[in-house]
Amino acid sequence: MKQFVVAAMAVAAAAALGFAPAHATEVLRSGTLTGVSGHRSSGGVEIVKDGEVVKVVLKADFKLQEAPAARLAWGKDGYARGTIFAKLSKFTGVQEYIVPAGTDLARFNEFWLWCERFDVGLAVAKLN
Repeated sequence: MKQFVVAAMAVAAAAALGFAPAHATEVLRSGTLTGVSGHRSSGGVEIVKDGEVVKVVLKADFKLQEAPAARLAWGKDGYARGTIFAKLSKFTGVQEYIVPAGTDLARFNEFWLWCERFDVGLAVAKLN
């Protein structure tokens, strides 16, 4: 009982200081990247909701053959022009990118890594 009271007091104190309680991250969609246009890529990608923020998460196994001007974008049975929303930070490992508010994810069934400089696909993941 004492532990419960202490925990309840800690939650109340955090709320009084303006700290929100922890929330669960929900996986909305996921897929596995495959290289396109002669490029090599692999690894998992998830579209997650973290509180009120939607993010693209490239998983620990993510790899992309280096390319100039690699960008994140969406597609519907192929790359959808005008959907680039972020610059790829690095070519391997875990990364998170915020999806712009108002993006209608229901319009897309693919996540793309796109070379903006040469206007060519680098990798695609079909989203389930």
